[in-house]
Amino acid sequence: MEIETIDQGRSHKRVMRIDNEEVCHLWVIDYTMRIGTAHVRMAGIGDVFTEREHRMKGYMRQLYADTVAYMIEEGYDVSMLFGIANFYTKFGYASAVPTIQFEIETRDAEDAGRGNMGTIASRPIESRDMENVIELYNRKNAARTGTLVRDLTHFTQFTKGTHWGVQAETKLWEDDAGSLLGYAVWDKRPTEVKVGEVEAESPELYPTLLDTFAQQAIKKRCENITFFLPQDHPFAEYVQRFGTVWRIEYPRHEDCMMRIMNQQPLVEKYLPVLKVRRSALRTLDAPDALRIETELGVTTLIFSGDSIQLAESDEASEGENDPGVVRLTLTQDRLMQLMMGYRSIQDVLSEAAVSLEPGDTEAQDVVSLLEGLFPRHAAFVWRPDYF
Repeated sequence: MEIETIDQGRSHKRVMRIDNEEVCHLWVIDYTMRIGTAHVRMAGIGDVFTEREHRMKGYMRQLYADTVAYMIEEGYDVSMLFGIANFYTKFGYASAVPTIQFEIETRDAEDAGRGNMGTIASRPIESRDMENVIELYNRKNAARTGTLVRDLTHFTQFTKGTHWGVQAETKLWEDDAGSLLGYAVWDKRPTEVKVGEVEAESPELYPTLLDTFAQQAIKKRCENITFFLPQDHPFAEYVQRFGTVWRIEYPRHEDCMMRIMNQQPLVEKYLPVLKVRRSALRTLDAPDALRIETELGVTTLIFSGDSIQLAESDEASEGENDPGVVRLTLTQDRLMQLMMGYRSIQDVLSEAAVSLEPGDTEAQDVVSLLEGLFPRHAAFVWRPDYF
């Protein structure tokens, strides 16, 4: 048995062979992902496959265990995948991003046409437009947890719609000077209107966008339009005035799952986000330090006034019995869920395997501090970025 890594740019195929025969493989793909405003190095896992005659023999389990070690060694901060139920938990993954969508009835969406901007130049997105489209996307998603950082090297066109195997239709709108006003991406389907991405420079374009989808729905004779957008997206807020029905799923052990690979470097990149949140909590008393311990190691945050510093690795081991140090013990996947906003600190603390020792700080003050540092919020991955 041998395991080989075949590098192809930012994609890395990991193959297990037995007697020179490939029995299973998977791909590790380099991405940059946002957690708040922090940019972290993320290993996306795709095309996990075992040859039919070699299934149920434990080969993929061995390959994946080796791949976890590979990702740690290669210096990834986190890993993400879109997984089948009850398989990836054994490798430390946990659900971390909800599935969010909403619908509006076509007849209600028609009302948007009364407020549109009139005739605006529009056309499909072309290769020459991608630089401006990516710039708008990155700017509008600069602080949205879960979104991928796009660049023209790796994101040259919209290759799919809201699901794998579904082609995308695109459109952009521009002013008389040729400046980008907004764009939209939806599925190329004959009987459905499913929108995977929308961004606009100004809310003034929103009626035009919604009217565009309404006219498509009328043409396709479908009663509803489906959007895959975050709840707090300004266009989603605009659409809700016409009546929407939301579906939000928090999967258990499947779909969009994540785990931490290298804890200290991850928290170091995340530190500016924590500093901003701590500054907003300046009236709340903080302990001398917060010691976060997982199976990956110990990370210690040192509080000074309304700011936070990250202790060096050797410093993190000091002060273990200091009453001024709060100790939070949990698994890395629970820490990942806290950072992604998938679960609240109160919910995580209710698990028997998680412990919080407040030292000489009031327990409620510690919980309030943790709620401020790790607020509950919905992370989001845009459908065209699914891998």
